[in-house]
Amino acid sequence: MRVLPVILAVCLCCAACKKKEHAVSQHHDDRKVGEVDPNYPHIPMIGAVMNSETDEVRKLAAQGIGLNERAPEDRSTPMINAAETDQWPVVEILIDHGADIWAHDKFGVVAGGYALTSLVLRGSNEDQARLRVIEKLRARGFPLPPPDPDQILALDKAGKWPPPGAQR
Repeated sequence: MRVLPVILAVCLCCAACKKKEHAVSQHHDDRKVGEVDPNYPHIPMIGAVMNSETDEVRKLAAQGIGLNERAPEDRSTPMINAAETDQWPVVEILIDHGADIWAHDKFGVVAGGYALTSLVLRGSNEDQARLRVIEKLRARGFPLPPPDPDQILALDKAGKWPPPGAQR
């Protein structure tokens, strides 16, 4: 029963992303690499992730900029957005630079769960990055599969997410 709300949430997020993607594509050609996206002026890392600009993500991450910034619509992080869109090399960059693997959005969704349900072509470069992400999450004690979103929200409210002693 809980799968249906998650599927609905993903569909709504995809629809919202497509709307953003359309808006972004209208301005994308006018921007130079490194310029702040006018659609995401206060959240440059999320803008870079939403535009699939891996080099810009790498540059911002190296400077520690926006690793855990939050999207105003749903409180998602760059890592959640990257995982949701199967950008596993980007997720790996974010983890390697210290992004919070335990962060969840306002619905209780965490990036780690997407690693197990990803539809990337097995054996591809993206899949190899996904497998490295899984290893890095497990090495930090991240539960795979993670608790469902409702459980994460309840655990967070009770002060138990991330779990006590969790490695960040």
